[in-house]
Order: sequence, then C-alpha cells, then structure tokens
Amino acid sequence: MSDTPLLSLPLLAAAQAQKHVTHNEALLRLDALIHLSVISRSLAAPPVAPADGDRYLVAASPSGAWAGQQGLVALAQSGGWVFLNPRKGWRLWVEAEGKLLAFDGATWREPFTITELANVTRVGVNAAADDVNRLVVSSPATLFNHAGNDHRLKLNKNAAGDTASLLYQSNWSGRAEMGLTGSEDFRINVSGDGAVWRTALAIDRASGAVSLPNTPQTQAPPAVLYAQSLANQGPGFAADTYLAGSAIAIPPGRLKPGTRYALTFDASKTAAGLVTPVITLRFGSGAAVTDLALAAMSFPAQTAAADDGRFTIEATVRATGAAAAIQVVSSLAHTGASGGLSNVPGPVRRAGPVSFDSGIANATIGVSVNAGTGAAWTVALVQARLDNLA
Repeated sequence: MSDTPLLSLPLLAAAQAQKHVTHNEALLRLDALIHLSVISRSLAAPPVAPADGDRYLVAASPSGAWAGQQGLVALAQSGGWVFLNPRKGWRLWVEAEGKLLAFDGATWREPFTITELANVTRVGVNAAADDVNRLVVSSPATLFNHAGNDHRLKLNKNAAGDTASLLYQSNWSGRAEMGLTGSEDFRINVSGDGAVWRTALAIDRASGAVSLPNTPQTQAPPAVLYAQSLANQGPGFAADTYLAGSAIAIPPGRLKPGTRYALTFDASKTAAGLVTPVITLRFGSGAAVTDLALAAMSFPAQTAAADDGRFTIEATVRATGAAAAIQVVSSLAHTGASGGLSNVPGPVRRAGPVSFDSGIANATIGVSVNAGTGAAWTVALVQARLDNLA
C-alpha cells in the first residue's frame, strides 16, 4: 500500500480486502488537515481526556504519548493519537492565541511577523496612505528611538529652491513650518490662515547670523548713563553754581532701589576763600540750582592757601515713587594736609536717607557747588555716572 505524496493519504491497492478501512483512514486524515486548526501549541504532554478530532501542535520536549513528536500535529482519534508530519507551506490556526502559523520546512512561524520592509509603495498605520502621503501614521504619539547611540531624523530635498521642512497644522490648515523652505537657509515661518506665510526667524547658512524679519528692531535701553565735562569751569563758584557735566536725565520708570549716581570732579583753589564749601545733590527738571536739594553737604572751612583736590559723591536710591528715598556719601581728597580746600586732610560727609518724589516728569539728577564768598575755584574734569537702572 502507498500514500499520496502531499498529505500522505493511504491509497487503495488493487484487489484489496476491506477497502473501507483504508478509505475511512484517508477521510479521517482529510477531516483533520482541511482548514487546519489546533487548540494549543503550548502543551508538551497530551491532555487527559481529549475528544475525537481535537488537534494540538506538540510543544518542545514532549513526553508521554507525545514523546519525540515535537512540531507535529497531534490528532486525537479512537482513544489514541495520530501524528501528522507537516510539509513546507502548511498553515494552521492556534485557537488559544488567535494566531495563524505557517511551516517553513523546519519551524512553525507567524507569517505576518514582518522583520523587513523594502521597496513598498505605501504604508498606513491606522490610516490610509496615498500617492502623496505614502507613509501615514494615525496615533496619539510616534516614537523614534536610538539603537544604542545617536538618533537623527533626516529630511533631504532635491534642489535649493525645494522645501525640506516640518509643517504644523491645525485642522489640516498650516500654522507653523520650520526647515529649508524654498531656500538653503533655515527658517521658521508662521501663518494665521494657512495661506499667507511670514518668516518669524531666519538663520543664514554661511554666517549663522540670526534675523527676525517681522519683529520691530528695538534697541535695549542702556544699563548705564554717563555725563561729563572736559572743559575748565571757573575761576568762580563764589555763589551756588550748577556743575556742568554733572546732570544726567533719568528715563521714565528707570529708577529702582539700588540705582546709583556717582560723580567725581577735580577742583583747584587760590589763596582766596575761607568759608565752608557746600556740595549739593539736586533733583528736578531744570538741571539748575532751582532744582530740589536732596542733600546739601557742608565741608570743613577752607584756609588761605592754594590747593588741589578731588570731590567724590555717591548717591544710592533706597526706594522709588512718591515716597522715594536716597542716601548720599561725599568725600574730599586734597593735597594740603590741613589747609587749602579743607582744614582737615580727608573729610567725609553723609546724608540721608532723604525723602523725595522720584516720579516727576523730565527728571534730572546733578550737583551744584558753592565755594563761598570770595572763593576762586577752577573745576576741571567732571564725570558722572548713573547705573543699575531698571
């Protein structure tokens, strides 16, 4: 007796007795193989009470009645087991897992477990791809992970005038795009309607220079303001005189606690003038001796001797607004040990905190000098600075 070459069905022999036995055996085998489905592929030992027609794919290291039958289909038949030896190309359904397997000649595999895609024309994940959008993914998130080190997403365009970009849309209408949009320079473009686009940022590919084509170019306000006078002033100062080069106009809203006004000026006197000199810090809108006197600092009396010296004033804002406050320190360093500009070597004067209203319009801070009756001072090199502005 011989079998068929593909399914190993028994063939009837000429003049065979009991042909129905052979015929029925072939029918039972066909019944088991057509629309092949197994209950499980995880069992290595036969179940205790299988029903006729139950089929299993024998797992690794089988035992009992299944010993040595790994990878074969076990068919429960007439209280025993018949083993069907698979051929390349057989397919079966695993009921316990809801998976379709195929036999490759050595191993049962899941035919739809894809390990490589090459030269496919379209891929749609939970969505339909088309001739323009050939890769379409519809999901809450998309992850591109590294394979051990770096990870780069590459967008390559054909020519300089083409576009390689990331386009951000709202309800399928473009709102932002970044990349090489119609040029070789990196740009970020935005749109209010998806039709009219404006460049918010551009980076020159050669120099790396960044420009903001649609942002008004405003210069940041200076953090430090200066004033100075290099010309000689005097001889004079026998009466209160506003010192040229000391006035600094304060921009509105720029004063803050910690803002500092600093002034230095060099003074030379003749033997004339014996009274107490007064240095006054003033605040107002006129840059004149009529401005508010924040602090009038009287220095020790002069003597009838010529002298050279340098006055320094430092004023620090403690508070701003209608109840602003300022604190002032002034000092004199002069050549005469106990005469000339002062009858003591290095006098220091302090004032404040002094209250004032810092919110007046067109405010200016500066200094006036009153060397007293008969004085003949010459002032050279006045330098003023206002820093730590808001």
